[in-house]
Amino acid sequence: MKDAQKEVVSSLFIRSIDAIINEKQKNPKMAKKIKNFKAKINIGLQIAPNDYLWINFISNDGKIEINRGKLERSYDLSIMAVPEDLMFFTNGEYSLFHMLFKKNKYGMRKIRFGKGTTGRNIKKILKLPKIFVMDKN
Repeated sequence: MKDAQKEVVSSLFIRSIDAIINEKQKNPKMAKKIKNFKAKINIGLQIAPNDYLWINFISNDGKIEINRGKLERSYDLSIMAVPEDLMFFTNGEYSLFHMLFKKNKYGMRKIRFGKGTTGRNIKKILKLPKIFVMDKN
């Protein structure tokens, strides 16, 4: 994948997640959940069998930062998925169960996660759908 294509994929994903979170922050109940969600997550967008585009997601006291690159020092969780599968997850078409147990186009699970430098934070993956998935109207 060329650098221009990588830039398009990462910016599209960053803008999508940012738009979902901004929409959720308008709802007082969700704004409280977002404020209480503290996490530093590395998201690896798999663009080839062994090639990832890394994005980091930092949430602290309701302030959300989404940037390109991988957090090296301190992070809670590392998630890896194909961009298309992650987009279907965020728009609500794929459930977390589907993402955990089905295979992607490279023969791996649609979403894979690993422990971060702060330890094993499995509970955070269960909270991700509440933050990343669009609400159905």
